Amino acid sequence: MFSHGIDTFRTLCRIPAIAIMGVALFFGCATTSSRMDTIASGDTVQVNYTCRIEDGSILVTTRKEVAHDASARLSHAYIPPTSYAPVMIPVGKEVRLPDKPVVHPLTGEIAVCLSKQLEGLTYEDTHHLTVTTEAVADLPKMERYMQYARTMRRPKQRSIPKAQFVANTGQEPVAGATLFADRAMPWKVLNVSADSVEVQYLLTEGQKVMMPYGEAMVRDRGDHYDLEIEVRPGDLVRVGSYIGRIVDISDKLFFVDFEHPFGGRELACEVTATHINESPDRMKDPASEGSDNAVKNQ
Repeated sequence: MFSHGIDTFRTLCRIPAIAIMGVALFFGCATTSSRMDTIASGDTVQVNYTCRIEDGSILVTTRKEVAHDASARLSHAYIPPTSYAPVMIPVGKEVRLPDKPVVHPLTGEIAVCLSKQLEGLTYEDTHHLTVTTEAVADLPKMERYMQYARTMRRPKQRSIPKAQFVANTGQEPVAGATLFADRAMPWKVLNVSADSVEVQYLLTEGQKVMMPYGEAMVRDRGDHYDLEIEVRPGDLVRVGSYIGRIVDISDKLFFVDFEHPFGGRELACEVTATHINESPDRMKDPASEGSDNAVKNQ
C-alpha cells in the first residue's frame, strides 16, 4: 500500500512537469515561428506597394484593385503599367553602381530603396515606409535636361500595324471596341484589316484631360487635336518610366530636370511582402518593361 502511494505521488508530480514542458515547447515554437515571419537579409520577397506624393495622390502602385478603385486619387504623373504584379526584391542585396551616372526608372529605384528597408519587418503585414533617394551626381546635361512643347498635336485617327496594336494593348483588335477608357485619351477601334488597325481618339473641344505632363485643354483643329498643357514650375512630369521636375517655361516650351529619380519628392508607401524561395538574377520591374533612357527623348 505504502509503495503504491509513492508511485501514485510520483505520477501526479510528473503531470505539472509535463505541462510546463509543453508550455515551454509551445512558446518556443511560437518564438521560432515569429523569427520565420520576419524578413531577413538575403531573403527574396514578393512586394506589393502603393506610393503617394505629398498631396496624397498615387504615383505608382503594383495593385490593380487600388488603381481601379473609384475613390482612388491618381497623380497626373501616374501611368498604368503593362501588367499589375508584385515586384521581386532581394533584401539587403548590395547594388552595383554603373560606371557612369545613370537615372534609374521610377519603379526600379523604389525597389532598390525598399530592399534596404524591409529587413526586420514582418511578412504579410502592411507597413508604411517613407522612400527617398539622392539625386544622380554628375549627370551629363544632355541626359539631365529635356525640353517639350507646351502644345502637343495628336491626329484624330491613325493606322497602327496589327502586331504593334496587339503588343501595346495585349488583346486582339475588335471593330467598335473602346480601349484605355481609364486613361487620358481613350481609343475607339474603327476598322481592322489583315495587317493594320484604324483607331480614333475619343476627345472633344474644350475637354480637359490629365496627361503625364499635367492637365491639358483639348482644341479641335479639324483633322487633329491640339493639347495645350498647363505647366507650372516644380510640377512632376512622367515620361515613360521616368520622373522629372519642371524647372523652366518659355512661350512654346517647358524644360524638365531628370536628375532626381523621384523629382525631389519623398514617397509615402504602403508595402506588403510575401516570402518566396527562389533568388532571381535581377529584380522584376513590370511597370518599366522594355523602357530605357531613350524614352525621354521621344
